[in-house]
Amino acid sequence: MPVEPRTRPFSFPRLAFGVLLYSASGGVLYAILPLFEFEQPGGGTLLATLVVGAPLLATVLGTIGWGTLSDRLGRRRELLAAGVLAQSVIFLLYPFLSPVELLSVRILQALLGASSALATAEATEDPARSAGSGLGGLSFWGSLGSVLGIVAALPFLGGTRFALDSPPALVLFAMLAAFSAASVYFLVGTGEIQRPRAHTPLRRALHFSDGKTIVGLSAATAIIGGSNYVVYTLFPLWVTVVVAPWHPFGLGLNPTEQVAVLSIGAAMGGVLVSPWTGRVVEGWSGRRELYLVAPLIYSLLWVAFAFVHIYSVIFIIWALPVYVILSIPILREISGRTRPEERGRAVGLWTASYSLGGLVGTIVAGLAYPAHASFPALFVLAALGDLLGFFALLRVSRGSPSSPAPAAPGAVPQEG
Repeated sequence: MPVEPRTRPFSFPRLAFGVLLYSASGGVLYAILPLFEFEQPGGGTLLATLVVGAPLLATVLGTIGWGTLSDRLGRRRELLAAGVLAQSVIFLLYPFLSPVELLSVRILQALLGASSALATAEATEDPARSAGSGLGGLSFWGSLGSVLGIVAALPFLGGTRFALDSPPALVLFAMLAAFSAASVYFLVGTGEIQRPRAHTPLRRALHFSDGKTIVGLSAATAIIGGSNYVVYTLFPLWVTVVVAPWHPFGLGLNPTEQVAVLSIGAAMGGVLVSPWTGRVVEGWSGRRELYLVAPLIYSLLWVAFAFVHIYSVIFIIWALPVYVILSIPILREISGRTRPEERGRAVGLWTASYSLGGLVGTIVAGLAYPAHASFPALFVLAALGDLLGFFALLRVSRGSPSSPAPAAPGAVPQEG
């Protein structure tokens, strides 16, 4: 009688700790890279916006590609670990690159790191917990990792400005590479979730068992992502040009440190709200209300940025975890509308849609700001875009709530 190969049961704690370390490796990059490109010889405003936006194109292609491949193979953890391991090595190249070279390498790193979206798909498949609980827990540990990573990086960001080729930077990027590489140990050891292989031809890549709603949610999310990235792209420059002279809290922080502190606040918001959101989204009513209110909150925040320059107030605004109450409910809805063999592709499509919208928003910001469009005008434009995203989500959500996702053997039943 043939013997079944032994497989390690799926371990959510291993997945969560792997995501924590991976998030710790990238949490500070939002503060470092745009301002390096903005301030260094050979850089400037265009490169400062491109280093935020150009990698999003790689993320679009990567999330769909990694997700589709994982469905076809019926396996996720090996692909997840391979992509994270490959991108971790790239941190060691940063100190030796010119601004243009850094942009190119960052695009490659984003393509490889897009495999991290597979962790989200795995979180919805855990047989020991509901999809909402898995998504909320993964968001909690990812946000906590970002906080810890930025806090660990702060001692290396001092001085009048941060330079990638300085001795502190060499140590910093070695530390980030170590965080990322260490995460692979836990990601590859998460164990297996049994799932069938997909046989969907490429020409039907956008077809799902409940395709209209999934594509509609993704399209609406692309509008929101485009609006938000107008702000995200300009935010480090805005802090440098407008906010930095206020010397927040009486401390002489340089612009890189100021953006890093704001990023800590944003990540802490995710830590506080993610578990609660994961519980709420198991009910259809709460799920719909959360993802509908998210773009409305974004609109209010961007209008506030157009008129507020006080660092402490900006810290509070930036710390509001709006992305959490947008992403977890929609991903929970997608998990309820997809079979296991198509979920990697569906999660990849949604993540890619947000990134594709973000790419458009970055292009708008990159073209408008050098053309002397004011920060307030662009922030108000972003607010109007999020209002449009709200109406798109409202239209998509008028259908019936999702049916329970097909469960793995022994899974806890999920509510619709």
